[in-house]
Formats: sequence, structure tokens, C-alpha cells
Amino acid sequence: MSLIELVDNVRTDKNTAHSYLSVYEELLEKKKFTAKAILEIGIYYGGSIKLWKDYFTNAKIYAVEIFDLRHVWDVLQNDERIVLYTSTDAYDPQFVKTRLADQGLRFDMVLDDGPHTLDSLKACIQLYLPLLTDDGILIIEDIQSMDWLDELRNEVPSDLRKYIKTYDLRAVKNRYDDILFVVDKSQG
Repeated sequence: MSLIELVDNVRTDKNTAHSYLSVYEELLEKKKFTAKAILEIGIYYGGSIKLWKDYFTNAKIYAVEIFDLRHVWDVLQNDERIVLYTSTDAYDPQFVKTRLADQGLRFDMVLDDGPHTLDSLKACIQLYLPLLTDDGILIIEDIQSMDWLDELRNEVPSDLRKYIKTYDLRAVKNRYDDILFVVDKSQG
């Protein structure tokens, strides 16, 4: 099934307030059956985590959320394919080192839907780009300004800049922040 067929629009804004699913379908289709580990930062209720679990049928889904567990959809809390880090700062280098990097985790996709500040987006690139698989994809949602794209581009190591893609979807739903920054190592 496609992302559009699987999405629960009540539990995630990726297809309602935002216009991301068609881009995600294009970017992620090649990983649908091969992905082993997916990470999303900023899940709140967890609707997108269920979407990733249903779409990537062979992957373990990791989620990092600053809010506590009571905010996360009950059905996700005891799922063996979902690892939840709640009450956790995803941009804390110590967390990334001890809970992810030192555990040998590598991700086929990392998606940042966190606080959407320029500092957090830069930290995402610095901390999580090294945790991608050789053909992994880093996606940052809800870029608050087109002016930030150059700063984000400068955070990516020069040898990986050829994999950068940006998507300006603001005209689709007339949202100022419908901008994606992507490092797609699978295109190489």
C-alpha cells in the first residue's frame, strides 16, 4: 500500500496541514521493503510512527520525543517494532552517542519533525547524518524560512552536498513552512 492509502489523517499532519506524502512516496518507495531502521524526531501523538511502521514492513521504528509517554498514542506504546525515547532531547549529543551511536544503530531514514528552530535543524544534521546507512535519507520538515537553506547546506560535509535536495511546497496549501531539506544518499 502507498503512504496515501496508509495515512491516518487524524493522527498526523503530514498530509493535511502539510503536503509531504507525495514527496515521501517518491523518496522512500525504494526502501519500503529493505529498510531495517527508521528514526523520527518529534512524534507527539505518534501518528506518523504508525504510518512508518505500516509502510516499512521490515523495519524497526525509533522515535524521540521531548514530551512524556502519556502523549503517545496507546497502541504504539507496547509494540515490539517501535522503540520510544520520550522525555528526551533528541539534540543532546550524549543521548545520541550513548543510546544510538554506541549501540551501533544506523538508520535508513531519519526524519526531523522537532522544534523547527535553526539551531535544532543544524544539530540534526551534525548528530544524525553520521548515523545514516550508506544509502540513507535524512529529511528535515517544516523549514521556517527559505533563507535557512544555505545555512543547513553548509552543515552538510562537502562530500555529501551532492545528495542535497530541497522541496518548496508552500504554494500547494499556502503554508509558509512547507519546505523540506533532504540529504538523499540513495541517489548516488
